[in-house]
Amino acid sequence: MNTNNPIESLNEIKSIMQRTSKFTSISGWSGVWVGVVGMISAFIAYVLILQDALQVNYRGTLTPILMKNLEIKLFILGVITLVVACIGGFFFMTRKSTKDGVKFINPVTKRILRKFLFVLIVGGLVSLIFINNFSFAYVAPATLLFYGLALYTVERDTIVEIKYLAMCEIFLGLLAFYFIFNGLLFWFIGFGLLHLIFGIWMVRKYDYKA
Repeated sequence: MNTNNPIESLNEIKSIMQRTSKFTSISGWSGVWVGVVGMISAFIAYVLILQDALQVNYRGTLTPILMKNLEIKLFILGVITLVVACIGGFFFMTRKSTKDGVKFINPVTKRILRKFLFVLIVGGLVSLIFINNFSFAYVAPATLLFYGLALYTVERDTIVEIKYLAMCEIFLGLLAFYFIFNGLLFWFIGFGLLHLIFGIWMVRKYDYKA
């Protein structure tokens, strides 16, 4: 710390306090990764749904077996997407944390995870209730809405841009409830395209300057 220059000393103190109260080592490449994975997943989901639609047209009816098979396929796809997105996202964030000289696992990140996962788990349970009642059209809006709310609960603990992403996701979720039969399109935009744009913005703003 520079004791000869009061302004520099105050800036250093502010920087230290921010690092201990907020998690700022968010890599834009995490957003790019999640966005690409999300778009690929949405495309695969579209293909799976289209295949079942063709079978319905051929057989003339949507049988319970076809419905159950599609449900299982989409569930497996969702789990794989979540795992792959999380692995890549954590990889880029831990790499940036190391570069910034900050421990990735610390009291701040633990607090963020607790708050984020609580809302996300509630959203997941609501989605399972919709699925159990065969209200599949409500799953996409619900997941987008609760994901946005989960992001918004941690916006004070991280960079300000997370708040903008959260509000966009919440808006998309509400919009998806209105255009209820366009869920896959909103999924593609919310979990894919929006993350990709956000990630590129973050890379240009933070990663290239690091």
